[in-house]
Formats: sequence, C-alpha cells, structure tokens
Amino acid sequence: MRHLAVVVAAALVFALIAPAFAQPFADVPTNHWAYDAIAELAAKGLIEGYPDGTFKGDRAMTRYEMAMVVARLLARIESIQIPAPQPPQVTRADLEAIQRLVNEFRAELAALGVRVTAIEEELNAIKAKLDNVRITGGFRFRYDDQRFASGTPVNGNPQTGSTDASANPVVPRPREVLKLVFDGSVAPDIHLIAAFLTGGGVGGQTYQIFNSSNFGCGGNGSLCQYMFGSVDNLFIDWKNAWGTPFEFWLGRFGGSGIGFGTHPVQFGPFGLLMNTAGDTWEDTTADSGANVVDGFYFTSSWPQFADLRFQGVITRVTGNVGSTSYFSGEDAYGLDASIGIIPGLRVGANYVANTFTNPGSFAGPAPNGTLWHLYGPGAGGKNPATANCPATATGIQCPASGSGWDGYVQWDIIPGIHFDGEYAQWNDAVHGSSDNGWQVNFTVDLGTLTGVGHNFSAQVGYLNYGANFYPPYGAAEADIAMDDVLYPGNAQGVTAQLSFDPITNWTIYGIGFFGNNVSNGQNLTEYEAGVVYKFAPSAKITFKIRDLRINNVDQHLLYRAQIDYTF
Repeated sequence: MRHLAVVVAAALVFALIAPAFAQPFADVPTNHWAYDAIAELAAKGLIEGYPDGTFKGDRAMTRYEMAMVVARLLARIESIQIPAPQPPQVTRADLEAIQRLVNEFRAELAALGVRVTAIEEELNAIKAKLDNVRITGGFRFRYDDQRFASGTPVNGNPQTGSTDASANPVVPRPREVLKLVFDGSVAPDIHLIAAFLTGGGVGGQTYQIFNSSNFGCGGNGSLCQYMFGSVDNLFIDWKNAWGTPFEFWLGRFGGSGIGFGTHPVQFGPFGLLMNTAGDTWEDTTADSGANVVDGFYFTSSWPQFADLRFQGVITRVTGNVGSTSYFSGEDAYGLDASIGIIPGLRVGANYVANTFTNPGSFAGPAPNGTLWHLYGPGAGGKNPATANCPATATGIQCPASGSGWDGYVQWDIIPGIHFDGEYAQWNDAVHGSSDNGWQVNFTVDLGTLTGVGHNFSAQVGYLNYGANFYPPYGAAEADIAMDDVLYPGNAQGVTAQLSFDPITNWTIYGIGFFGNNVSNGQNLTEYEAGVVYKFAPSAKITFKIRDLRINNVDQHLLYRAQIDYTF
C-alpha cells in the first residue's frame, strides 16, 4: 500500500471540501500530480508527516497508518454540512467509498476507539438527504413456547390462575411481521412519513402466523394473512417551522412498538402520565399490539434560555367518524417542559388531561361505557381488581376521565452514573378520587467507571404505583420492558437490569422486578434473561426466557427465539 495512492483515494472520497491549501511537506514538489490531494488532507488534519517535515511518499504504508487516516476522516463525518437547497457536493458514490474503507479497517478502527456503529448511522443519515424518498423498515421473526396458569384466579382478576403454568401444556407460536417506512421530502425541513405494517392475522393481529394454506384471505375472511393491513404512520413532519426552532407533526404517529420505525411521544424519563409506546396506551385505544396516535404534536428547544425544552400533544383517542358527530368522543392532551439547572442536571414537569364530549353517542368498552378503559384485551392485564377497577373477562377496567400532573429529574451525577426520578398524580374525575405513583432509577456504566470495557452497565431502581394510580395514557407498568401483562398501577418493588458484551457482537442481559401488589400485598416476581448475537450490521438473533409469578404461582412462562433485521 503506497502513501501517494492512498491519500489520493482518501481525497477523492472527501471531495466535498474544496482544496485551497499551502504545501505542508518539503519532499512533495508543487508540480506532483498528488500535490493538491496531500495538501488538502494535511490541512484538514487527516494525515501527518514525519518530525523532519517530510512526507516520505515513496514508503509503503502500514494498515495501522491507513487506519489512522480513515479514523481522522470519520471523525469529520459529523461536521459535514450538505448545503440546501443547492445540490450537495458529496455523492452517494463518495459515501459508499467511505463505507468500504470502514468495512476494510473495522478491526483497526475499533482498536483506535472509533465508534463505527455511530459513524455508519451518520453516513446513513447523510445518504437519506441525497434522496427525495428514503425507504427503511424491518422484519422480525419469532418463535414462542409459552405456558399459562389456569384454575381459580389468585388476585381477583380472571387472567390469573391458581394452577402453576409449568403444569399446563406448551403453546407454540411461530410468527413474523414486516414494516416499511417511506420518508419523502420536497424541502429539507418538510417530510411526509408513511409506514405500512403487515396485518390481518387472527383477530387482526400485527404478527402473521405461519399458515401455508392461507394466503391473502384464502377464502377465510377471519384469517387474512400476509397483507399490509394497516397504515401505522402517516404524518407531516415540519422542522424549523417558519424559521423558528419548532417542529410539528400532524397526522398518525406513534408506532407499532415492534422495535423499528416508531415515532413515540413521552413526557419525562419514564412517561408515567404520557407514553405512547407503553402497553397502557395500546389498550386505551382498544388495539393491543398497536400504539398509533392520531393528532398533533410539537416540540422545541431554546438553549439560550436555560436550555428550555418543551413538547405538547393533542390526540384523538376514540370517537365517532360521522360528519355530524366527529366531535363526540375522547380527546387527550398534554404539555411537558424542562430546563437545565447546571450541566448534566435537568428538571421538568408536565400536565396531561382529557375531555369527553357527548359520551353517550358512541360505544365504549363494556360494561361501564365511554368513561372507562379496559386494560388487557390482548396480553391480559394481571393486576388485582380494586374498588375503582373491577375485573372483567379479559382484564381490569378503570375510569379514564381525569387529569394529572408530573415532575421529574434527570441527572448525570458523575461520568458513568446517571439518575432518573419521576413523581406523578392522577385525578379520577369519575369517582372524584386521586392516587399517585413514583419511580427512581440509577444507571451505572461500569465500563466507564472501571475501565473494563465490554459495554458493562447496570440499572437499579424502585417504583411505587398506588392501587388506584391508573393514568390512561402513561406507562405506570411494573413490567414495561418484560412480559407486558402487569398494568396499570397497583405495584411496588425493586427493578434491576444488567447487560454486558463478553465478546464482540454478543450481549448477555437480565431484567428483574421484585415486589408486591399494593392493594392485597401478594408478591410479584418477574424476570427476563437473554442472549443477543449481532450476526450482521443490521441483524441480530435473540434468545430469551421470561417468567411471572404472583403469590408464588407461576402465571406465565415464555421461551422465545427472535430474529430482527432492519434496513
């Protein structure tokens, strides 16, 4: 590998910066064919000469020296500014050449501490700016073996059972899902986002169950398979609106929660009152497995004013669609704001409420009508029934009408230790009562603190959700990252999470919740443990086990193998 050939190749890759630089090396004549390329790369800090001021272009270059050139090149990727609306100087071929350099020197770059994955994301973002329409998406395949409890309910909720899940038959389920996301722009700051999701499975489920005898609708309308069954997202995204730091979304956003291409709304570190990616949201909208939001969202940040950040949302939860009755229904709205106190310390607050207009004119979940929400139509909520949340055949049902406020703190205490805390209260307008919930969590980057590397991190926290703390749009769910069946509220206990990469591309993790129900004191134990292998830059396979025990009875035992591929 020769010096001159390499630097010229790098200069061509980095052609988006025009050369106009003085000669830095004594042994490269001004009339040499590589003169401009060498001068440009040296002026940009991508190459360095020898202490005696020479370049020694006739000496062979080592892989390590070339890796240093590539590393310096990649360090400048984040500073690339593509002018608009004029055509950018950088081309897709340039970016592909950079990607080839990354692939060739991946091991050496990692040894130099270059965050290759972050650089690749930056390259993809730049590529997206070169196209009017960018197509992304993902595919997921999963195979589940599950066991469920049976018999007499253990906590007043029919979704639970007194006969241990381990004593019941295995229920196997192979499934898959595909999502396509189209991002179209006619101007740099105005985009139309459209996402299409497979659907039409049993009960209209997102996931497609393996069934070769049924393609399309296959003569069986209840088992339409392998069709794009829903428009998961369809909204206009306007950044820097009117030349201000505001960004607006209008249409259908949120997301299916299947791990890619989502646009959620969350207030605070845990989203106790507003979190459209939570299980409570999907059941509030009576569509388990989908977390879509129809409405208007805005956000803005003002670094010059105590680093002020705020966001707001107005969304239609449910209602009639007729021309004379559209405004009969349920609408939710909220506003969140936070400021930076000192570097690394942020405090914020939010308010969330809803309105019901002419509630008798449209159908709500039975048996209590429009002012209530049913939690658990899909996975089946396993929280105990309370006076304000009666049990139904498919879960628990709580009043939805009300309002609440929330305050939170996010603090980078020292490098490697981060704290999140959030407190919220929800006021039930149906019963005239209120309850509160709070959660704290410490995240520790053990790799940073100890220098052992391996992405070694740990989290430990505590949550306490009152028996009647059931905000209808939030994430007061003790197991939001696990089994997705404990919601909303009525739980207290310790949360813990541990993750590390023993070797390159492998991750081992564990998540746990250990506590009890607030209303009746029955103990809750839930854990998830898994191994993730990233077998390609955008593909991984996960093996995991989940288990939930209530009052020492195994309620749900799950073994899962899952493949995710994003593009």
